[in-house]
Amino acid sequence: MKIGIVVETDRCRRWLLHLAELIKTSQSAEVVYQLKEPSASVSRELKTALQLEGRILGTDPTSGMSDLDRSNLPQIGGKETELVFDLTASGSGSTGSKTFEVRYNGVRGEEALFAALMTKGTPFIEIVDLQTGTVAASGTASFEAAKGLRGAMDAVFSRVAVLIKKVVEGSHAHGTPMKTEVSQAVTQKQVLSRMLREAAVTLIRSVYRAFFFTSHWRVGWRFVDGEGVAGTRDLSGEPWHVLKSPHNTFFADPFPIEKDGRFFLFFEALPHDTQKGVISMVEMTKDGPVGEASTVLEEPWHLSYPFVFERDGEFWMIPESSTNKEVVLYRAARFPGQWERHTVLLSGVEAADATIIEYEGRFWMFAVTRNGVGGYSDCLSLYYADDMFGPWQAHQKNPVLVDDRAARPAGRFFSQGGDLWRPVQDCRNGYGAALAFARVDELSPTTFQQSVHETLTPGPLWPGRKLHTLNKVGDLEVIDGCTYHPKSELAAKTKAFFNR
Repeated sequence: MKIGIVVETDRCRRWLLHLAELIKTSQSAEVVYQLKEPSASVSRELKTALQLEGRILGTDPTSGMSDLDRSNLPQIGGKETELVFDLTASGSGSTGSKTFEVRYNGVRGEEALFAALMTKGTPFIEIVDLQTGTVAASGTASFEAAKGLRGAMDAVFSRVAVLIKKVVEGSHAHGTPMKTEVSQAVTQKQVLSRMLREAAVTLIRSVYRAFFFTSHWRVGWRFVDGEGVAGTRDLSGEPWHVLKSPHNTFFADPFPIEKDGRFFLFFEALPHDTQKGVISMVEMTKDGPVGEASTVLEEPWHLSYPFVFERDGEFWMIPESSTNKEVVLYRAARFPGQWERHTVLLSGVEAADATIIEYEGRFWMFAVTRNGVGGYSDCLSLYYADDMFGPWQAHQKNPVLVDDRAARPAGRFFSQGGDLWRPVQDCRNGYGAALAFARVDELSPTTFQQSVHETLTPGPLWPGRKLHTLNKVGDLEVIDGCTYHPKSELAAKTKAFFNR
């Protein structure tokens, strides 16, 4: 199979190499390029923005937005292509069995993406089948790994590559394209305003990091009757208590479990000086934690999101180990404090927050996956198996979802009214900024559909900046969130005193 990519001569960017590699790795397809003279040159505004940002944030020659010598792109010439993907602003007119356009908020071309990012934030990406007039694939990119405008464009292009790959694999959707927006040109004033904001934010962040720990998470807990947050769809009810952590360590990703009427809480503990998470545990009662939290699982690599569960009288855990590119099942050799590595469920996969459910006779694993580029929270991949220990098979349409608002798991599944629900992270305003509830509407080896309902954000009932995990077992309900935490222990104690 030959895949054609249509691109303007002055927009040969490094991300096109990633696109070609992704397609080749997936389908063993040959990727060739048709270079077109641009209908309009790269705008002065985009050039200015990238140049000024380079002075503020520095430049990265490996960035997907870096210019690429066109000689590095094998050209179509007389070769016939079976599928053509047009990245240009003018439209293709290319020949091929099928031609697709890439659109950002309904508009073609790199300048449309630039305008969307400058004025409206994360754009909606569509791969439109020109033969049928339908959307073959669509999604939104997460920006938690993005640095400035260039990083945001990198993140979007990385997900354009994923969506094109899905179309090449035949994983088509058949939606109606969004209405084409009037794409207003970005002005020099807007560019200068944004760059001034970026410079100010960069300065503020450097000052902040001098006095505060970044991304300091904390765990909230309470004992409640009934369904709790899953039932009320808000944070009301019994007040939330904060699980006390050492001054220089944050707690996150809480997972409670009950054994013989006792409650045990597992969570990620991350010392700020090492930036490497371990799995900790503490017993919980209505009066609070019993003693101090202790480390129950540590590896040479980062661990988090300790998805812990009971099955057939034994206790199991799947902590996130995406930096080691594997999903591993651990067994409690002696519950709750001693765990041993049991089975590698997936290897060679950068999968985060693996969450398992047994549904209609199969085991299903939900996780967000990444190929080393782009965000960490927008590509939902599914795997299924007849046995918990595997072998696990990838869903035919992976990633089944490219969506920064509803892809990443945020805790255990729960049943309600005969429906299966999953808490999900809403990352459109940043990683872990909010939590939503997604109902699973279709789930099979060839299909997946979900619908997103209520979204929760921090507020008076749970002060702080973020909210990204929800779990409940018995009467014990837990959440987490991010807060401002001074590096000075005295300042932290003073802050805590006035917040009482």
